[in-house]
Amino acid sequence: RQAKMPPFRNLLLLLSTCNTAKYSSAFSSMTMMSGGGSEAAQLARSRLQEALRSPSGKITMSPEIVIPEPTDPTALLLQATEVQKLSGQVRKAKANSAWIAGSMNALRSFTTEQEEARGYFPGPLPVVYCGTVSGEAVCDADTLAQLADAGASGVLIPMMDGNLISSVADLADATDETFTSAVETSLSCGLQPIPEVMISPADIWGEDDVTSLVEAVTEKCGGVEPVAVVFSFVAIEEEEKEEEDSETEDKETGLGLPQISKELKKRVPILGSVRVLAGDNRMSGYASALQSAGFTGSLLRCDCVPGFRMNPDLDFVGGFWSMAISELKSTKSKTFGFRTKFALARDVPMEWFNYQKDVMESGALGDNSAKAGDLDLSNGDFAGF
Repeated sequence: RQAKMPPFRNLLLLLSTCNTAKYSSAFSSMTMMSGGGSEAAQLARSRLQEALRSPSGKITMSPEIVIPEPTDPTALLLQATEVQKLSGQVRKAKANSAWIAGSMNALRSFTTEQEEARGYFPGPLPVVYCGTVSGEAVCDADTLAQLADAGASGVLIPMMDGNLISSVADLADATDETFTSAVETSLSCGLQPIPEVMISPADIWGEDDVTSLVEAVTEKCGGVEPVAVVFSFVAIEEEEKEEEDSETEDKETGLGLPQISKELKKRVPILGSVRVLAGDNRMSGYASALQSAGFTGSLLRCDCVPGFRMNPDLDFVGGFWSMAISELKSTKSKTFGFRTKFALARDVPMEWFNYQKDVMESGALGDNSAKAGDLDLSNGDFAGF
């Protein structure tokens, strides 16, 4: 009888092996169904979903950072140190994620510094690649594979080649093979594709319209909801600026922005692009309008940085984003109306002078009707971000 029956221990091992194979197969199927494409892509999806949605309901803040490639060989060697310093400044400012435009070397230096922070607080940020310095999107297989190898978690992919979408039908009826191919390739490389939808602020997008639009985006992504969707707004032409100034009140209430339903943003993080120049609380006002419209997060584009195309100084850029994100996430500075300043070099007499002015402007010494008209813009003074 004992010879005919397998040992009990071997039987348990056999059952365990069968169950492991079954669960492994089931996990692989679930991974593919959830849009993971690979285990690396699934891990990237988990990190991005956690970063781009705040548990408290506050709008998330993610800066877009342009890192130009130096032409001088010496500067190229020194850039890695500057990029790592910039990476640390953005993380310590408690940004929710970092969106990088630049070379593969710059991306790798940034992600390396982030990984070195694992186990510390604040921890590493997920990094999304959003194109070259010139603004070109990345869709070819070789570059996408290099991005994954360099440590990126996601890649921003414009829909319809970045053309304006005025209605759901514009997207649903269009054939966008470039986008579809880029989505499939990204997932196979371990990256999460993040669609960018270009719309006009002149068009009215209600909650149902936005939900239908995101469903059309999902269809273009192979039927799987993307890890996030970015809405970018076409820049207003110069001749329309006077009308824009006269409609400030409408902007502050969130009118003109797409309206996001609670049900939709629970399913997919919806980010809005912020392209206003820093100063006079323009960034904070726009971010507040996005939150009122139901957006999950704000993508603070490089257009917010003064002279970002002409000033490749990474120390300047790091100081700007460190102060900007800290103030945008703080309620204290807005309540007391303090000016926000940063400088590349510390000037003690000037800092003491600025401190005195802050105290006077806060009202702590009584009424002060003086205007902040003597800001040293070249030295980084701003009357709020």
